[in-house]
Amino acid sequence: MTKEDPDTVLLQQVRQSAASSSAGSEDDAPGEPEGRARRPRLRRAVLVAAAAGLVLATALVSTACLRDTASDKPVTREKLPPRTEQIVRGDLVTEVVATGAVKYTGARAVKNHLTGIVTWAPSPNSVITQGKRLYSVDNKPVFLLRGDLPAWRAFTRGMPDGEDVRMLERNLAELGYTGFTVDEEFSRKTEAAVKRWQKNNGLPSNGKIELGRVVFTPGSVRIQSAEVRAGDSVAGAQDVLEVTGFQHLVSAQVPAKEQDLAVKGAKARIELPNGKRVEATITSVGAEKTTEDNKRVVPITVRPGSSRLLGDVQSADVVVVLRRTEAEDVLFVPVTALLPAQSGGFAVQLVKNGKATVVKVKTGAFAEGRVQVTGPGIAEGARVGVPRL
Repeated sequence: MTKEDPDTVLLQQVRQSAASSSAGSEDDAPGEPEGRARRPRLRRAVLVAAAAGLVLATALVSTACLRDTASDKPVTREKLPPRTEQIVRGDLVTEVVATGAVKYTGARAVKNHLTGIVTWAPSPNSVITQGKRLYSVDNKPVFLLRGDLPAWRAFTRGMPDGEDVRMLERNLAELGYTGFTVDEEFSRKTEAAVKRWQKNNGLPSNGKIELGRVVFTPGSVRIQSAEVRAGDSVAGAQDVLEVTGFQHLVSAQVPAKEQDLAVKGAKARIELPNGKRVEATITSVGAEKTTEDNKRVVPITVRPGSSRLLGDVQSADVVVVLRRTEAEDVLFVPVTALLPAQSGGFAVQLVKNGKATVVKVKTGAFAEGRVQVTGPGIAEGARVGVPRL
């Protein structure tokens, strides 16, 4: 026998009670005159109808109360959601995205110490190595040599000993001009090696190197820009080139409210205009400041794990992504899948085989519009109802 809906059974019982009461009232006073009997029957009918209405109202209120105090066990819903999404297992990660600019380490200006006319300057992004021409003045080259100290005086035999002499002699030896001891003394043998070097590079072979003819840097350099062009006149202490090293860096500004993600040593990701992604590390975090458009930001510097992956990217806008794992290896659903549970808390609508069931869930970590959930029926791959946005 088919089990009827409780509301339908209750309604039938009310109707049967009303019918029985009406039938009994017609037999109460047999033989009464028609006019006298009609009024009592009418009065009794009104009372019976009122009683029936009261019983029905009481039943409906009782049913509503029962439903309001229902347990959190699954309740099948009649209406399916507009769309569904799978329950996913994985890590919940918070991400902050900022626009960054690519730059290089070791940025510095090259100062000229000669007087004359520039006759050659290198092109941007070119590389100058040890012993090669850096630029030319009066059609004579200025050379790049390796060293940690800047050149501050001319080189000539009889000059006071010094570390700069050792740097010069080390470069001469590495370039193949030997026959002397690498030390701090500019000896006669050093002078002979200088003359050979000058002759091979189109300079007067006098054994003397004037201040400004060589530029010392820790290693090879990349040309960021040339501050002068062929035909420009130059004088002492004038900036002529901007050079850098070869390790890429990315500078970015993180919103101040997200600065808890900007931690020195924390991992980050660089996303290039060509779609490539490069893992990186935060190397420095600056003090909070206000931008021109009145936004509070924290400046950061990010070093990629491999400069090779950035190729020749320079002065280009890239995307810097900072990440923090909120929970690992958990089940999560879109936040929009959450429904208010009748007894408080949250529920979700599980959809399977064309049927929707509401189950109460316990929520955990939130990240990027996703929320960790546990509860009956919550399993990887199951589908939950979500609104159509």
